[in-house]
Amino acid sequence: MTWSGYSSLPADGSQQEARPEHFTVIDLRARKIFFRYEVRTSDNVKLILEGTIFWQMQNVSRMLMATADPQGDVWHHARNAMIQAVSNSTLDSFMAGFNQIVQDSFEAESRSGFYADRGVELQSMELTRFDCADAETAQILQQIIQETTNKINRLTAQEGENDVKAAALAADISLERQRTELIRTQAENERLQAEMQGVANGVQLARSASGFITGLNESVPDVSTRVGLYKMHEELRSRNQDTHNLASGKAQLFLTPDNVNLRLDNTADGSEL
Repeated sequence: MTWSGYSSLPADGSQQEARPEHFTVIDLRARKIFFRYEVRTSDNVKLILEGTIFWQMQNVSRMLMATADPQGDVWHHARNAMIQAVSNSTLDSFMAGFNQIVQDSFEAESRSGFYADRGVELQSMELTRFDCADAETAQILQQIIQETTNKINRLTAQEGENDVKAAALAADISLERQRTELIRTQAENERLQAEMQGVANGVQLARSASGFITGLNESVPDVSTRVGLYKMHEELRSRNQDTHNLASGKAQLFLTPDNVNLRLDNTADGSEL
C-alpha cells in the first residue's frame, strides 16, 4: 500500500511535493502531515501558507473501498478549502484575522462528508507561517507587520501609563477622603471638648453660686437677698476683671458723667451744671 507522503517541508522554501510512503500495516493513531499552500487573496496578493494537519483513521474498510491514498486526499482537500477561504478575504483582513479564517475553514471541512466517506477524521489545522510569494509585496508586508507591531507596543505603553495614572488618581482620591474624615473627626473632637468644658464650667459656676448662697443661710435668712448679694458679687468681679484687662493693655477708657455718677456745682450761685 502506497500513500502520498507529506511528512516534511522542503528546507529551501520550494514548492512541496509528495513523496511515496509504503505501508504494510495501517496505523490507527492520529497522524500529522505538513502543508505549504500557495493561495491568493481577493485583492490578488499571492501568499505562501505553511502549517500542519492532524487526521486519524476511523474506518479501514470504508477507506479501502473509497480511496487508495487517504493521506493525499486529506492534503489536497484541505488545500482546496484553504484556497477558497483565503480567496474570500483581502490581505488586510487576512492579516487581521488569519487564525479565525483557518479555524472557520477547518470547521467547515470537519462537517463535510468528504472525510467520513473515506473513513478518516480531520482533527485540526494549524497555520504556523505565512509569507508573500512576491519579494516586493513581501517587503511591503514586513513593513506593515513592523508598523502593526510598533502600534501594539505604543498602545501597550499607553495602557501602562494610563494604569499608572489611574492608580495615582485613585490613591489621591483615597487620601483626600481620609483627610475629609480627619477634618470631620477633629471638628467632632473639638465640639466634644468645648461641650465638656462648658459642662465643667457650668458645674463649677453652679457649685460656686450654691456655696455662696448656702454660706449666708444664717447671716441672711432671706433667699432673695442672698441671690441679690450673689449677683452684686459677680458684677463686681466682672468689673474688676474688665479693669484688669484695660490696665494690662493699650486700650483707652472714656467715661461719661453718668458712668461715674459725677455732679458739677457752680460755686458762685450754687447752681448745678
